[in-house]
Amino acid sequence: MRWLLALALALLAGCDRAPPVDARPALWRVSDGDTTIWLLGTIHALPPGVRWETPEVARAIAAADTLILEVPPATADAHAQFEAIARRPGLAPLAARVTPEDRQVLARSIAAAGLTETDLQGYKTWGAALVIGAAGGHSSDASADRGIEPVLTARFAGRTIGALETREGQLRLFDRLPAAAQKALLREAARDALDPARGYQTLLAAWVKGDSAALAETLESVRGDPTLAQPLIAQRNRRWASAILRRMARPGRVLVAVGAGHLVGPGSVIDLLRARGVRVARVE
Repeated sequence: MRWLLALALALLAGCDRAPPVDARPALWRVSDGDTTIWLLGTIHALPPGVRWETPEVARAIAAADTLILEVPPATADAHAQFEAIARRPGLAPLAARVTPEDRQVLARSIAAAGLTETDLQGYKTWGAALVIGAAGGHSSDASADRGIEPVLTARFAGRTIGALETREGQLRLFDRLPAAAQKALLREAARDALDPARGYQTLLAAWVKGDSAALAETLESVRGDPTLAQPLIAQRNRRWASAILRRMARPGRVLVAVGAGHLVGPGSVIDLLRARGVRVARVE
């Protein structure tokens, strides 16, 4: 569930290391007579030295008059908002919420992420999963500060910036997950924290290459669980595809930048647009 780790990293900052990497993120374009919309697959946190503004991406950034992100640009109170929603007094210890078979993996992952059980006390199960994912991701030197969204926000200063969801709404998606689904998130976050090659590094490698098939594979575990796939992937993709279709009815040039996993594989935003008769061209 590598996408979970990348999202978690979007809530916390990282550190600095790693050699430069030239990335070719996937980019699509839809257009009609007076409207052009580019769809850029993003990764929410990056290590230092990743150069992703290819000529095609740079042209889209320069040409667009509007930027649409998943959620509005982060503000100073974004982490406090996460804490307010992700915590609840009186919760049982985290180890008591998983099966005996998973407790050893959980304990090892907490240690590998540089955390203690006390650090996670009071977090709801989904919140603990995100915290473990973010802390574990720091071993890859990935930081939300270097993610694509902050860079795009700076590039679009003085232009229109919108969002498909609110930050609170995105967090509430996790908060409304049934207990079993939250435990599945926690289990996957724990496993990824123990094996960076299985987790964030796999997602990063696929995104750097713009490899749609490999990116789609990073979502296989969540797609296999309807309690996760419907609220976190399928329903959001349908809402976003509808929003893009509505935007096509008005003139303009728009760059839509969302997590790359939402643009690849069965039921992706790209698939849904094509199913509705929209011609979508891959340009990067």
